[in-house]
Amino acid sequence: MGLEGMPTVLGWPSLQTTTLGPIVDPMPRLFAEFRALLDRHEAALAACDRIEATLTAQIGPPRVALPPDEDGVRRHATDASTLTEALPLGPHRRRLQRALQRRQRRWDEAARRAGLTGALLSEAAFDEAVLDHADGLIATPARTLDAVVIKLLVLLSSREPGPSAAGLSPWRELRTILQDLRGLVATGEADR
Repeated sequence: MGLEGMPTVLGWPSLQTTTLGPIVDPMPRLFAEFRALLDRHEAALAACDRIEATLTAQIGPPRVALPPDEDGVRRHATDASTLTEALPLGPHRRRLQRALQRRQRRWDEAARRAGLTGALLSEAAFDEAVLDHADGLIATPARTLDAVVIKLLVLLSSREPGPSAAGLSPWRELRTILQDLRGLVATGEADR
């Protein structure tokens, strides 16, 4: 999730409150709140990454070495299902499963002491808050063309599966529509 790349490619909608007579358009305020939540979520992700990188450097990831494959390439297992797939039932697999369980317990304890567990909970809470706020913003009736642009931008930034989906339908078409709307707003054609 994120808005990376969009400001330079599409331009951000104005965050100035648009008035329609006595009615104030809530969309700019909702969008500013969404962006603030998104920034806090990105900061929470970065904090998790920093803690995890430190732990990985200090104790290494919880994994065990598997026998080399046919090409001599060394592989590692980070979970029991990988061990089950890679090794036949027997003492070697059971020994590696116990070693992996010990390393995972060590990692979990180190993660708790380093604050990673709490940081992951915080990140998950921000992720949920971002999605909830996006849903509320998208459900808010648009009163201006800028509000429609904001809604489409929030939809893309909160629901698009990832960069690899940008070229797939319907995300590709939604991005084209967003560019068309931004162009109309920029040239004033929407007023005609």
